[in-house]
Parts: sequence; structure tokens; C-alpha cells
Amino acid sequence: MLNGWFVLIGDAFFNGSIVLASFAAKLGAANWVIGLLPALLNTGSMVPQVFIASYVARLPVKVALYRRVALLRVASLGIVALGGFFLGHWPELLLWVFVLGLALNGFFTGFSSLPFWEAIAKTVPMERRSGLFSARNLVGGGLAFGAGYLVRLVLELPLAFPYPYAILFTLGTLAFAYGWHLFAQIDEPPDKEIRTERISLGLPFRDFYFRRFLRVRILLAVASMVEPFYVAYAVRTLGHKSEIGTYLMVYTLFSVLSNLLWAQVSKYYGSRSLILIGAALGAATPVLALLLPKTLFWLVFALQGTYLAAIGVGTSVYLVNLAPTNARSSYIGLSNTIVGVLAFSPVLGGLLADRVGYLGPIAVATICYAWALYAGRRLKLLEAVRPR
Repeated sequence: MLNGWFVLIGDAFFNGSIVLASFAAKLGAANWVIGLLPALLNTGSMVPQVFIASYVARLPVKVALYRRVALLRVASLGIVALGGFFLGHWPELLLWVFVLGLALNGFFTGFSSLPFWEAIAKTVPMERRSGLFSARNLVGGGLAFGAGYLVRLVLELPLAFPYPYAILFTLGTLAFAYGWHLFAQIDEPPDKEIRTERISLGLPFRDFYFRRFLRVRILLAVASMVEPFYVAYAVRTLGHKSEIGTYLMVYTLFSVLSNLLWAQVSKYYGSRSLILIGAALGAATPVLALLLPKTLFWLVFALQGTYLAAIGVGTSVYLVNLAPTNARSSYIGLSNTIVGVLAFSPVLGGLLADRVGYLGPIAVATICYAWALYAGRRLKLLEAVRPR
């Protein structure tokens, strides 16, 4: 729980769709580079998982690997923060150092994700996992809202660019470091038997319900191409500048408040319902982004925080609950690796935006979110539904 609180604070300072995207936009980065930033974090953290799943499965205590890579994760973000302080006069070099640091962090995170989920699965009963993450996101999101207010204050400081962003990246690095340190202290019980789990594409794919779930996750991953471009659209098309901090606060606030609802929805209807709700709201948001007047554009970030919270909790908990104990690393590793490759979809969104304008990624995202909603209706209901 404490880990989640500090990690969500760090996420606020390194928010890929708002802070990182606005930073890259001010550096003059092309749209495909703006789309690359969240892709580096997501893809790097997912792709290595299938290759280390067998190794993780054989570790009696999975969190031991989590501890070993935590320092590397901190160092990679430290590169980003230091670049902001010392490379401001060389914007092109700063951009590449920025990209390198995020790429390294994503890669190292890939070695932490499986131990994290294995430790959660071993210490938290199935029926309490959705509630845990909703509560974790609720309190952590409240703290992140305060961090969003701090982001707004820092960006309004009379300091030359990129020093305000360097301050934000430093604060984010410190928050992440403490959060990762806290999770490393978890008292994970060792496996009673050493698992000799082998990774095979045929193993999870023989599960009919896993194939259905993977199809939905792939559609959601492709749809995510639009996420970084709401703020790029606001900066470059609508001319918004000081509103960036406000947008982060709105995003965080609605992510927090929605978790109150998602905890109850998951309790009575299961994690599948969160996936369906998130996909429905995700399909509606790109359309609204084109229709809303400038003064109401903050509603886009309110919806974005709401549906990403639902999708994040829903897909993570659903996969952990779906995977059998003796093949959990295979299911999680294979799913996250496949989806991780598709996390480069924001790069495609950027190329579309450069060619045809922001209407390109908006149209594709709307179709994919709607398709995910249709396909998600056939997902297996895993958790027992409680009577109302």
C-alpha cells in the first residue's frame, strides 16, 4: 500500500501524457518522439518479461530480484533529472539524454514487474486484489493530486526552461526511490516447491479465455496511441501553456475519485466490468476532445484519468486472477510482452499526427476502444459476484 502511494506521487511528476509530453513539445520534438516517450516506459517494462519468466519462476522469493534492480531504476531517472539541470543550452542533446534515461528505466522495470505481481499473488487473496489496488490508487491518487498542484506551482516559477522540469524530475525520482524501497521490504513467503516453469507460446494460448483476454488487451494497447496527444494538441493547437499543471491536477483528481466507484464496481461485478467501463469511456473521450470548446478542454483529462484508472486496475487484476498458480509467470510474462511491443502505438499515433493531423490517432483510438468494448463482453467472469 505504501509503495503504491509513493509510486503514484512519482507518476505525477513523470506523467507521460502530460508532463513528459509537454516537456518534449517545448523542446520542439516531433509528434512521433512525443508518442515514443510513454511507449519507452510501457514497452521497456513489459517486453523483457517473457524472457525472464522461467528464471523468476525458479526463485523461491521473487522480491529478491525486485530489490536488485531498484538501484538501476533510480539511476536511470537520475540521468533524466541531471540532464534537465545541465543540458538546457543543448536542447537536441537534452532530448536524447531524456529519451535514453526513460528507455533504461523502462527496461529495468521489466525485471521488476514479474516479481511484483508474483509477490502480490502470494500475499493477497484473489477476492481482495481489486479492493487493494482501488484503495491503493485512492489514497495514492490523493497524494498525487497534491503533487499535481506542486507541478503547477513549479512550472509557474520564474525560472528558465528546462529548470522547472528538472526540479519535477528530481522530486519524482525521490518519490519512486522511496516507494521501491518500501516494496522491497515486503515479507514474501518462499515457494514451498521450486517451480520448473517453462515458457511456451502453446501453454497460455491453449487457454481459450486467455486468448479472449489478450485480444482485448491488444486493442486497448493500440487505442492508447492517442493518450500523449491530448496535451500536445492543447499546447500546439489550442495555445495552452500554464494550464498544463491544471490538467495534471484534473487528471489525478478524477483518477482518485473514480477509484471510489471502481472499488464498489469491482466488488459487486468483478474486474471484467472495469475493463468494459474503461473501454466505453475511452471510446467517447477522443470524440469529445474535438467537440469541446477551449474553456472546457479540461474535461478530456477528467475522462482520461477516469477510464485509465478503470483499465489499469481491471486488466491487471483480471490477468492475475485468470492465471493458474503453476503457470502464473508464463501468463503474465507472455501477455505483458506481447502488449508491451504494441505499446509503441503512440509512435504510430505521432506519425499519423504528423501526416494528417491529430484527427488520425483520434479516429484509430476511437475505433479500437469501441472494438475492445465489444470483445470484452465475452470475457469470462472470474470473481464471484456479490448480491446487491
